[in-house]
Amino acid sequence: MKIFPKKKNKPNMKMNGNRESMRLPGGWQLPPFGVHQILALVIVAVALWSVAVLWLALQGAEQWVGTWQQEVKVHVYVDQKHSDSIATLQKELNDIEGVQSVHLISRDETHLWMEKWLGGSDLDAEGFSKHLPESIEVSLTEPRAKFVLDDIKSTVEARNAMVNDDELQLVEAGDVLSTIQNLAWFATLILGMAMALIVSNTLRMILLARAEEVHLMRLMGAKEWFVRLPFVLEGLLLGGGAGFLAWLLQWPLLWFSSGWQVGLGVDLSGWALLVPLVFCGGIVGGIGALIATANIVSPESEA
Repeated sequence: MKIFPKKKNKPNMKMNGNRESMRLPGGWQLPPFGVHQILALVIVAVALWSVAVLWLALQGAEQWVGTWQQEVKVHVYVDQKHSDSIATLQKELNDIEGVQSVHLISRDETHLWMEKWLGGSDLDAEGFSKHLPESIEVSLTEPRAKFVLDDIKSTVEARNAMVNDDELQLVEAGDVLSTIQNLAWFATLILGMAMALIVSNTLRMILLARAEEVHLMRLMGAKEWFVRLPFVLEGLLLGGGAGFLAWLLQWPLLWFSSGWQVGLGVDLSGWALLVPLVFCGGIVGGIGALIATANIVSPESEA
């Protein structure tokens, strides 16, 4: 009597040309589709990391420039020998379109500022303040009128006064930062569309590999949302995982740049980007999944 050995249960294998791919519980499939999922995860994570670095750089630039962006002010200095023209200069500055208010800084304010700046030293703050020029503080409207800075500078120079050029440069730098911020939003939108297409192509390949299963489910009466839901959840998970990976990738950059941050007076928080990166990654993945499953139709509509 010949005894045959018992057959061992083997994983379900599906032939794919000369190659075999292992089907795991739940419909997951190993290479080639597993490799594509990993590649999509890495590519989307790198793209999200690039977006995070861009916005971190903008955040650092705004902190470095200072809080003057919220309330733009320019200081004008009038030599004491031309103090008789202060009232006229104030009126002319106040008449410029784009100027919100004009404030003459009193001698008492100057004296208090000098005492604070000297830090309680033995130097005579009152004696120093007597020799300082008269100061006028000009507040600008937001958004600023066009050519308001040029008008202020020409008006001040006509009255033999002097404007703080460093503040004018900071104001102009604020305009540059606003332009860069708009470009950053545009770049974020383009990268988001590219990431959605990457997720869509990856899930589309998985959908094609499971075409027979999807068709069978529809024949058995499964609703369209029931068939699409696993792919949408997979897209959300893929995008959210890419966002979390991008968040992890930003920490080495923050650690390496910590010395520069201290030198520039900048404090960048990596924890603040955790929720935005995971959330935006999930949104991108969900949109990609919806695009990939947009053509799932019922057998009745194909007939």
